[in-house]
Amino acid sequence: MSIPTVAIIGRPNVGKSSLLNRIVGYRHAIVDPTPGVTRDRNYADSVWNGRRFHFVDTGGLDPDNTSSIQDAIDDQVDFALNESDAIIFLLDSRDGLHQDDGTILNLLRKRSHGKPILVAVNKVDDAMREDVVYEFYSLGVEKIYAISAIHGHGVADLLDALVKPFPRNDGIEDTSVPEEPGRIAIVGKPNVGKSSLFNHLLGQSRSIVDNVPGTTRDSINVTIERNGKKYRFVDTAGLRRPARRKDSVELFSVFRTLDTISRSDIAVLMLDATTPEISEQDKRIASHILEAGSACVIVWNKWDVPEKTPRLWDAYLKVTRDEFSLMDFASVLSCSAKTGRRVDEVFALIDQVRESGAHRIPPERLRDILYETITIQPPPSFRGKALRLSGLRQLNGPGIAFKVSCSEPRELHFSYQRFLMNQLRQEYPFHGWPVRLFVGGMGKTP
Repeated sequence: MSIPTVAIIGRPNVGKSSLLNRIVGYRHAIVDPTPGVTRDRNYADSVWNGRRFHFVDTGGLDPDNTSSIQDAIDDQVDFALNESDAIIFLLDSRDGLHQDDGTILNLLRKRSHGKPILVAVNKVDDAMREDVVYEFYSLGVEKIYAISAIHGHGVADLLDALVKPFPRNDGIEDTSVPEEPGRIAIVGKPNVGKSSLFNHLLGQSRSIVDNVPGTTRDSINVTIERNGKKYRFVDTAGLRRPARRKDSVELFSVFRTLDTISRSDIAVLMLDATTPEISEQDKRIASHILEAGSACVIVWNKWDVPEKTPRLWDAYLKVTRDEFSLMDFASVLSCSAKTGRRVDEVFALIDQVRESGAHRIPPERLRDILYETITIQPPPSFRGKALRLSGLRQLNGPGIAFKVSCSEPRELHFSYQRFLMNQLRQEYPFHGWPVRLFVGGMGKTP
């Protein structure tokens, strides 16, 4: 049974993202008084009265705006309308009946193909002032819901009407969301082509692409299936240097991107091949990936721009290894998200990284590796006594991490820890993954 999809449509800054956050119960979408914060389609799952459904938040419709960004937002709204089963048309009580409201509603009636349209007037924060919605009845609708997305007033009545025609789920108590595959975050500086790669991987225009840096504001999650395998891609906002962050929206976008990196299994770090230089901001982003313990694939995008020769690629590869010395585990490739050149190789590398991340070294082999390591190079002494190591084991993923017990855990030098990690990599390379080692005390559960 397919799960219904509900699109939230309206002018900029009427509270669409606030309503989405209210319904799903957490801050899923960025909310800010600045109009135009939401640009791409933003999905979330919810359950009401035993009925599960998808919500899709959209950018604000402005019939008088003819910019390229607005054209792209309109296309995203059209896509949302086509895939939706019901529509919430959201209005703003503080603005009153706006001249564009009737224009948008007429467009919805034409494009919705008979799908139910529920009209809600937002920002009715005082339940005693619901009479402010009366003027909106001139739009020619039978029922208008007075709500406050911020305070929750009237939202339950709106949801009751919304889900009434939706099928009930088998087992009302089972409201869990099906398990998703691990996150694959596409990260990098602004305007390196993250959204273009994201769209090409998905096979659809899911994120808005524009030459203006900072077009993507929020992290966009989409799960696709390809050749029987599921991939959960996350397009993220570009990370600028702190001194170049302009406003609260961009600051929150940065927080969302950093949070996405910290919770991702694999990060696709994108670089701009129009110049072989790696900036300090590129290095900062790489450090966030290392800190998260995520696997990494490094992609030089825009390979359709420079002259393509093997010698040129050798130069790019050398600068990558020199500047990202701590990420020597990451595979590096070139592609063109614009033309699609070698984009399929991204899937191949992701599959390889996933397979490596699922590998587990058997406990008996770990005992042998620890014994061989100590035999080849005994650990250094502390206060005249040799350090003792025992209980090497691999921790559960995601991420590749091991734990070893030591008689003096704080005194086991990093150089020896690195030596032990290299021995582990000789056993299995763990392509694309950083290997981390945690040191615990003796006599404790390792």
